[in-house]
Amino acid sequence: MLSLGADVLPEYKLQTSRIDKFTILHYSPFKAVWDWLILLLVIYTAIFTPYSAAFLLNDIEEQRRRECGYSCSPLNVVDLIVDILFILDIIINFRTTYVNNNDEVVSHPVRIAVHYFKGWFLIDMVAAIPFDLLIYQIGRAH
Repeated sequence: MLSLGADVLPEYKLQTSRIDKFTILHYSPFKAVWDWLILLLVIYTAIFTPYSAAFLLNDIEEQRRRECGYSCSPLNVVDLIVDILFILDIIINFRTTYVNNNDEVVSHPVRIAVHYFKGWFLIDMVAAIPFDLLIYQIGRAH
């Protein structure tokens, strides 16, 4: 009998599985909240990076940054925290289960890592590189 109620779960959620204690279930409440947080951070980055490049990067701001340091600007500190959370997201994705083509939950760490490497890893890695901090360090060296 089919039901549209919230009590209907996919079969893999009903199965008892033996997984490592550091493995995160892809359907867990933690993972749902984490994914929403990462989505909000992506939206923040998509809005504030162009805004910062267009309106906040000027000679006066650059001079103040040279005198005071990278952490003087609250926006730089927030950007650094965002970059750290993106790196943490990569680590979490290496430990998160997934459902394969046979509707089986894959919880083996090596298979999770291979699946992530073949999928979103490269995009996530490029997104997590703190380019603004690298540019600041390169500019400071000259």
